[in-house]
Amino acid sequence: MNDLQNLNLIELLPASLASDETIKNICTSIVGRLKLINEKAELVLLLPRLDQLPEALVDELAWQYHVDFYDYAADVVAKRALVRKAIAWHRRKGTPAAVEEVCAAVFKSATVCENWEYGGTPYHFQVRMISEGIPDQSVIDNLYRAIKESKNVRSWLDALSFYRQISGSLFIGGAYSAMRKVEVFPSQIKAQTLRIKTYCGAAIWIHKGVEVTCQTGQI
Repeated sequence: MNDLQNLNLIELLPASLASDETIKNICTSIVGRLKLINEKAELVLLLPRLDQLPEALVDELAWQYHVDFYDYAADVVAKRALVRKAIAWHRRKGTPAAVEEVCAAVFKSATVCENWEYGGTPYHFQVRMISEGIPDQSVIDNLYRAIKESKNVRSWLDALSFYRQISGSLFIGGAYSAMRKVEVFPSQIKAQTLRIKTYCGAAIWIHKGVEVTCQTGQI
């Protein structure tokens, strides 16, 4: 079986032509050109090979497919995503789904909330829950421009809402105080009755003179 990769035209020639040297040389030349065309044929398939294309060619495709909010300074991965979805976006341009897809191409976590979901004014909407990092102001500017190009004319963007999850420790301290009221009254001392025995003592000294008379004389 012949294909462009392994083509042999001489085998396809009728016997009356296969022996002609000029015809054989022509077939050899044609086969070489056909193989070259086969090698380059994949270059015609641009979108299926978008991930392999160089950034310069991706920029040219963005112009060709009229990506209104294309940012030439963006990352090449984001550029390829914008080009890949450009045709589908043009089909749904002006719908909430198109706005959400455009936002998701810039920030994957973005969600479009209609006015009745947050109590807003009719024909207004918000883009919420953006959790990716923002390297600089140009990213926000490009997102505003992308939303403006993809929304319908009567709709208005109220706000962009960014979601940040902060982890940390919360310490709560308190002091407990207890008080007991103790009333101390002066002790009540009753009057005491003293019973005391009184002893009185006295001494009487009595001196008597004694005279002793002897027979021989008086002492």
